[in-house]
Amino acid sequence: MKPRDYIPRHKSDFNNINQLKLLEKKQIRPIISELFVWLKDSNWPISSEIRNILFQFDVELVPNLKKILKSDDSTWKYFVLEDFCRYLPNSVIGEIALELEELIMHPSLDDKLEEVDRIAGEILEKLK
Repeated sequence: MKPRDYIPRHKSDFNNINQLKLLEKKQIRPIISELFVWLKDSNWPISSEIRNILFQFDVELVPNLKKILKSDDSTWKYFVLEDFCRYLPNSVIGEIALELEELIMHPSLDDKLEEVDRIAGEILEKLK
């Protein structure tokens, strides 16, 4: 089977998660963007497992993080910032600093309601 075959199909798909855990980093790299979809809600049972899989990467995460932080999905931004970006090394945070600053300076109404601007500020403080 190909790594793409192990992308979770539902929020409790631990069978595929267990298969993903057996793959090498180079096999997971092409499906990083599909895995980020499972970080849209940290309440989903597989969300923490997906985070743990993604934590093994660093700068490879940056394009996906930028895409999410520039999106209109404030809830997704909230969960990615609160439960994922907070725990990333400064080298990765530095790569998304402009997007974090933009969220702080020009949050949408939904971003404000989800406190995305506040969390972005806390994460950016980590660089100082």
